[in-house]
Amino acid sequence: MNAEELKIGLQRFFDNFNEIGVSVYAVLKGEDDSPKKLDIEAEALQGLKTLFMQSIREEIVNKEELSVLNLSTSDERTNAIYLYDIDVPSELAVMDAVRESDNLPLLDLAEFDLSEIKALVIEIGNNTGQIVLYKTMAPVNIFGRSSFFLRKSRHRLEQINDEFLRVSAGFQLMRIDGELLVIDLNAIEKGFGFHEMIVREAALGISAIEAISLIENPDTLRELLDDVKYARRFTKVARASPVLQAGVPNASIIQFCRNFPRLVGRIRFNDAGDRIVLDTKVSKDLFIKLLMDDFLTSELTNYHYESVAKDSAEVVAEG
Repeated sequence: MNAEELKIGLQRFFDNFNEIGVSVYAVLKGEDDSPKKLDIEAEALQGLKTLFMQSIREEIVNKEELSVLNLSTSDERTNAIYLYDIDVPSELAVMDAVRESDNLPLLDLAEFDLSEIKALVIEIGNNTGQIVLYKTMAPVNIFGRSSFFLRKSRHRLEQINDEFLRVSAGFQLMRIDGELLVIDLNAIEKGFGFHEMIVREAALGISAIEAISLIENPDTLRELLDDVKYARRFTKVARASPVLQAGVPNASIIQFCRNFPRLVGRIRFNDAGDRIVLDTKVSKDLFIKLLMDDFLTSELTNYHYESVAKDSAEVVAEG
């Protein structure tokens, strides 16, 4: 799925806005596999549908410069959405549960406090298609009986005697057309066992680097796995390094490091000159970019560039 296909898929729901409905489910703390439907009055449901559809329009449909990338090969691009192409954590199975069943139990508000809600799952659509959103509920959005709140009522203030939720428009994940999409990568990195899964994938990338015997001190790479930013980069190396996939000889890589202006003096070598020594943070960052073939030279101008977003320009022979 690319950005254009995603926007076309979402546009169906805007074109049929009056024919689609919305249901909201609560995910309770400690009950990730048992979403419960919230009984919400009809007028409020329509307001929630409008709220989230407007958020989808602003966050996705109206963005002209939008990229859809695989989560395992994500980079530092802005305006990006990520396809979840690694193992999906069990706690996100609730997104499929609400899509596959119309008979989930109601949340009995007489038995549960709103403070027990850790996330909302919002299903928007009809029998022909659905959008499912996952929205974490921060404690600041749940107001309990222990606080004292007043609301405006005509010309005076009245006390609110019960719990209430504040529902904002943002959400972290979306499922549509069989794809799970990460909208807010920073939020996902902090939960869902994401780091552990990324570390497992990243270790494969480091093993691939060790296998070509290019680095004099490969242990320095494994020390980076505790940092999720680096772990994601090594996952990308494991899945999509053009240098490793092409089997570029070590001698060619080293020669490139000696000649490309951005790398000269920043990446150093052992005494024999046949292996790279990664002894600074800068050299480690540059080495990862090197494996992703981010350093380019224009054949037209002979200028040197550093580029994250690259589209292949290889000529494909016609049948």
